[in-house]
Amino acid sequence: MSGNEPRSEGPLKSSIEKLRHEIDNWFEAALVQGEKALGAVGLRGGEFAWVPRVDVTETDNEVLVFLEVPGVDPELVDVTLAGNMLTVRGEKLATPRDERTVAHAIERSAGRFCRAIPLPVPVNADQVSAEAKEGVLTIRMFKAERARARQIRVQSGTHHGGPGPG
Repeated sequence: MSGNEPRSEGPLKSSIEKLRHEIDNWFEAALVQGEKALGAVGLRGGEFAWVPRVDVTETDNEVLVFLEVPGVDPELVDVTLAGNMLTVRGEKLATPRDERTVAHAIERSAGRFCRAIPLPVPVNADQVSAEAKEGVLTIRMFKAERARARQIRVQSGTHHGGPGPG
């Protein structure tokens, strides 16, 4: 092999192949799952003006979701739960401007938003609450009974020669 021939394998080619494979998987998921998949990774089409930031936390009994929605009227927010997917849609109205006003900077988000949030565990759909306070929407969901952790007591015993190891 001469020094001018490209190497067919190497760490760079391997990394590029892994990246290409991962991107292919993302596109396939987007095609198969549509909007739900795009929402799960925070990507949206031109239909939505912005995507609120989200925190998802879990306690022994609850799943809590916090969305930053400053300036959003709670009456313009729709929260739905389907299986383990929580979807929050809404709209932040633009600040009305007088036609004689000249805007020198317009940076604040306005318009429709949608955020699909996959939940880490099953929740009880009958025990969900949502509250907007100081620009944060808090959604509290109690875990389904089967998703709650249980302490299992380990018993001490002696083996008496019956079936089993020993």
